[in-house]
Amino acid sequence: MCLKVGYIRGQCPRRKDILLGIMLLKVRQRHFYCFYICLFWSIKGWCSPWIGTLEPQLHQDLQVLVEWGVIDASVSSYPVPWKGIAKQLEKLQVHTLPSIPAISAQRLKHYLQTHKKQKGHSVISLYGAKDDSRFVGGESVQAGKVKLNVIKEFYAGRWAGQISTNYERGGGSHFDQSFLAYQFGDWNLRVGSLNQWWGPAQSSSLIMSNNARPVPSISFSRSQAIRSENKWLRYLGPWFLTVQIGQLESQRAMPDKKLWMTRFNFSPISGLELGLSWSAIWGGKEQPHSISDWLRVVTFQTQCANGAATCEDTLDSKLGNHLAGLDFKYSVMLFNRPFNIYGQRIGEDAVDYYRVTDNANLIGLSTYLWGHKVFIESSDTNVACSHVGTNEKKCYYEYEIYQSGYRRYGRAIGSSFDSDSKMFTLGINKNYHNGDFFELVLNRLILNKYEGTPSPILSDMSEEVIRLSGFYQAAYGNWLVKFGASIEHGKVDDADSKTDKLVFSEIKYRLN
Repeated sequence: MCLKVGYIRGQCPRRKDILLGIMLLKVRQRHFYCFYICLFWSIKGWCSPWIGTLEPQLHQDLQVLVEWGVIDASVSSYPVPWKGIAKQLEKLQVHTLPSIPAISAQRLKHYLQTHKKQKGHSVISLYGAKDDSRFVGGESVQAGKVKLNVIKEFYAGRWAGQISTNYERGGGSHFDQSFLAYQFGDWNLRVGSLNQWWGPAQSSSLIMSNNARPVPSISFSRSQAIRSENKWLRYLGPWFLTVQIGQLESQRAMPDKKLWMTRFNFSPISGLELGLSWSAIWGGKEQPHSISDWLRVVTFQTQCANGAATCEDTLDSKLGNHLAGLDFKYSVMLFNRPFNIYGQRIGEDAVDYYRVTDNANLIGLSTYLWGHKVFIESSDTNVACSHVGTNEKKCYYEYEIYQSGYRRYGRAIGSSFDSDSKMFTLGINKNYHNGDFFELVLNRLILNKYEGTPSPILSDMSEEVIRLSGFYQAAYGNWLVKFGASIEHGKVDDADSKTDKLVFSEIKYRLN
């Protein structure tokens, strides 16, 4: 059972040990360390049901195998479940592959084989940076200056879980990346807060990215991202579905809003992957938030903007703040290497059920040169408010009722560059034979061109930015060391230009 789903076989934790982990969330902070140490030694099994978004090397290795046609899977929604992918990896004959996918296949196979032999897994990591980073995306820069993270994963029958505690300088703490999941048949039920990434791009996603802290959610998803054996579903090719509802933070203009999120991605023909995404903010303090209200939101019911029972069509608006759209990625072999073209189009508002009016766009190209992956991307969230019949900007990720917008703790849940931004990116990365990983990214940004946007990136001013960032990651036994830097050269309105530098590093240690 463990091998089939990509889990690591080991002893199951006792029920009292699991209860101890739950109780940890309720104890006072000064007692936390003692309880946590006890937990380390009481839980014996370990598993990792997904390839997450905070593992750039594994993420890239999986993309390489799909783009080179080595495995058949849908991988534009992260985290990606191991189940199904692990089966394909076990059957691979690495020596028959070209050098680039052979490196990735060997590393993923070694990763799975190593963890099958281990009885437990815990990770302690320390991240430090010279200053806060304005931009958090596909790269490994994190928000905040100093962060300590302690992780313990466990497996028991159909259950999988992770307790992740994060301590930040200044005394703040949270449990981002913690979850408890249950597998039944071909499906998973998960409760927790995991980073997610929806879309094919490397540097950003218009609807779900790493930019903001993850949203605590209840999620229902397929337990694998490969072709279904069902005769009615095989025509979809490899496919993946996730449906979830989450709770946003209370520190907002309107506290305690709900976030409905769903995504379906599939690959109907070889080389083509399509994705459909939809999210909706609804509920909150002094707003309808019952189950019946949620049904009204997901069935696109309307309400009068002036609060009246009936009104003219011009005052009639849909419940909640919706974002929805599609993305694609097409890979074709040219000159013995894959060339990939991909794009994403996410709309903010619609005049009816299907005609979305305020659309943001992203497009990109990628291929492999001299053993490196090279990509070019461009995105535009500088969207006009066409739904009100004007060319006014400052619309994307904004809503007149939910004034904090499509954000969590001040950072956009979607684009790494927030609203009213134009981005052009040139990037390069490489997986090395020894397991090291390298990435270098050049961005040209135009932020808040029309001013007045409440974006946390830059408020009430326009700015042009040239940004160069990169990192190098290396493994030494049980140690993983990452270091990187970024340089930003920006000009605000007519003021003199300025240059900001950021240096960061992260050290992880695995307790086997």
